[in-house]
Amino acid sequence: MKKHFFLYWIFLLPFHFLAQFSIDSLSHIDYQALHGANLNDVWGYVDELGNEYAIVGTSKGTSIVNITNGAQPQEVFWLPGSTSIWRDPCVSGDYAYVTTEAEDGLLIIDLSPLPQSTNLTSVLYTGPASAPWQSAHTCYTSPNGYAYIFGANRGNGGVIILDLNQNPMAPVEVGTYDPFYVHDGFERNDTLYVGHIYDGFFSILNVADKANPILLATQSTPNFFTHNIWPSANGQVVYTTDEISGASVAAYDISNLQQISLIDKVQNNQGTFVIPHNVHVKGEYLVTSYYSDGIVVHDAHDPENLIKLGSYDTYPGQTPGYDGCWGVYPFFPSNKAVAADITGGLFILQVQYAAAAALNGQVKNLLTGAVLEQASVSLTGAAMTELTNAAGQYKTGMGQSGSYVLTVNKPGFYPQTLNVNLVAGQTITQNVNLIPIPPYQLQVQVFEAGTNLPLSNVQIELKHPQIIHTGLTNGLGQEELTLFYQDIYELVVGKWGYQSKCANLQIDASTQTLAFYLQKGFYDDFSFDYGWSVIGDAQTGMWERGKVNPTTQTVMGSDVELDCFDQGMYTGIGTTPHPDAADVDNGFTQLISPVFNTNGLATPYLNYARSFFCYHGPGAFSDTFLVVLSNGLQDVVLEQIIGPQGQPMQWEYKSFPLSGLLDLNSNLQLFVRTADYAGNPNITEAAFDHFSITNESVLSVGQNNPINPYLLQPNPGNGSIEIIGLNSLTSISIFTADAKCVYKQLHDEQHRILNTQQLDSGIYWVQIGNQMLKWVKSAQ
Repeated sequence: MKKHFFLYWIFLLPFHFLAQFSIDSLSHIDYQALHGANLNDVWGYVDELGNEYAIVGTSKGTSIVNITNGAQPQEVFWLPGSTSIWRDPCVSGDYAYVTTEAEDGLLIIDLSPLPQSTNLTSVLYTGPASAPWQSAHTCYTSPNGYAYIFGANRGNGGVIILDLNQNPMAPVEVGTYDPFYVHDGFERNDTLYVGHIYDGFFSILNVADKANPILLATQSTPNFFTHNIWPSANGQVVYTTDEISGASVAAYDISNLQQISLIDKVQNNQGTFVIPHNVHVKGEYLVTSYYSDGIVVHDAHDPENLIKLGSYDTYPGQTPGYDGCWGVYPFFPSNKAVAADITGGLFILQVQYAAAAALNGQVKNLLTGAVLEQASVSLTGAAMTELTNAAGQYKTGMGQSGSYVLTVNKPGFYPQTLNVNLVAGQTITQNVNLIPIPPYQLQVQVFEAGTNLPLSNVQIELKHPQIIHTGLTNGLGQEELTLFYQDIYELVVGKWGYQSKCANLQIDASTQTLAFYLQKGFYDDFSFDYGWSVIGDAQTGMWERGKVNPTTQTVMGSDVELDCFDQGMYTGIGTTPHPDAADVDNGFTQLISPVFNTNGLATPYLNYARSFFCYHGPGAFSDTFLVVLSNGLQDVVLEQIIGPQGQPMQWEYKSFPLSGLLDLNSNLQLFVRTADYAGNPNITEAAFDHFSITNESVLSVGQNNPINPYLLQPNPGNGSIEIIGLNSLTSISIFTADAKCVYKQLHDEQHRILNTQQLDSGIYWVQIGNQMLKWVKSAQ
């Protein structure tokens, strides 16, 4: 028994004592207290005795800190400089090189007296006399004695190559590469990798002949704002960051420069809007500075499966902007790392690197054996949810060993949940078979109200949290949809020239048929594409149909409330909350409606919701929001707004009587134009939604109102509504989601019950005086 017990523990030892990743704080230096300065980037240096130093760029100068004893760091050198929020150090041999966007030139510091002396000599280099430069964004030095200067204030701000071998304190310019601005770069073995941040791609260059760099390949990055780039140890993969809110660290296979391919991308926390700044490769690990998330380490042993190991947050909040950690240097022999937080100071960290616990597998249809593409695969606690590829394969993992819950889901299949035991340093395979949900059929029929004639080419959208079904009615006004889930769906049906219908419905296999009757008229909440066209010459920010993307202090966070769904027309629907990422720039964009008419209405009104923002700072404004109604011969300006408009956007409803404005016997079109012309750049955004032609004004519907004193109950409801808070004789109206008035009466506190039995299920707006409340009638 003793022998078996002993062997049992011998067997367990490799697993029980497996190294686990960790990242711990050793100490911190407050540069606000030390020098009244913010931090920029940071680099490292090791002297001949093995002492480790952080070379710290600050807003007021350059600092050198001995971090050999990580718990007691000591600043050993301070050199003031012009104030700048950019100061970027790099090191070659015993010399530090520091760029800044202040016009100080390139600072060169002789580090060789360390550690015996802290009396360090420095010089400023500003290029050859025939082609001087005074500032630059970043630098990189290679082991073979060359410095690469990026973003200098000369030419296009490309690459300047300096030879440091003859005299490190007096560099000699030996080459340039200047067709594009370069923000950052890396060189190894005469291959230069550079990021063109404003052009949104990276380049790979052969710089064996420094005087004649040769372009080998280019590749755009996911968010088209390529900040930095770093190759893997074997040079077969590069990793990039886009300095955009919500962007990812991306991995590209560059083994074939003619077919560069994106093989994985990760965020620190999926779905957040934190900006990744600088990614570095240390062996088989990625060490990345994220602005408000601090330092994040990923396992990159398999570049197709980047797994988050852990992080250290240097910034207490979380924002989508440029707050928090600027840079990290992880290359000290002791596995220390130093992180420069803009306002938080310098953090000295100890990192223990260890491989992640990886998981892969294949997802198939249990009944047919077919592989399932785009199945969602998630591990409880993992930073990322993965999707299976065309072969049904997935890769994921966790930073630590342990038992985790794996969930696999695909629309039309029952989700599969199971436990998996993962081991750090190992890859576990877990294949999953999903059982298909039995489908059932639903027929949607659409007729013209009043005539009961079938309507063809009516668009249908049926939304379930797992899947969206779309369709188009045939000549009989019918569409057959195959559904899987017996649940509540959101449904909308619509066609240009008719009033849309929308509802929340419980649908199951017994439903079989749904019939809708559409009133003639013109209404568009952009749930569907009815053919509005867009022209213009703006570089960014052209009108787009889609979901609103809120931006910081500019674009509002929600679609207009009267909508059936959540679509609208917006200038430049971006993917981040950065206000200047997708707004209208350097030109105009114009939205043009399909042809419409007033359908012989006695008192026709044109209604819509809109919003406009234009603001950047002091200066002249030529930026406009313009709405024009035209019958082809006559044009009428309905609205013209000239900036600035400094308040965050909010929806405003507009209603215009058309009688007398122009000849209404012709076909009409609406033109919605906004612009931000070069010369006085501003952050300019516009939104347009909820277009309709009605027989009465809906001006009061949805306008900005004070806090609502009324309450509707029950909500959702069915046969009646009780208005809580009604204490005087007040006009009550009920509008459908497409702005049609279906009820209007005077009520007081003795008669506060509204009979709604005659109303179809769906979304309604109850107007009480000048207040508007949303109410949903549930299906009976």
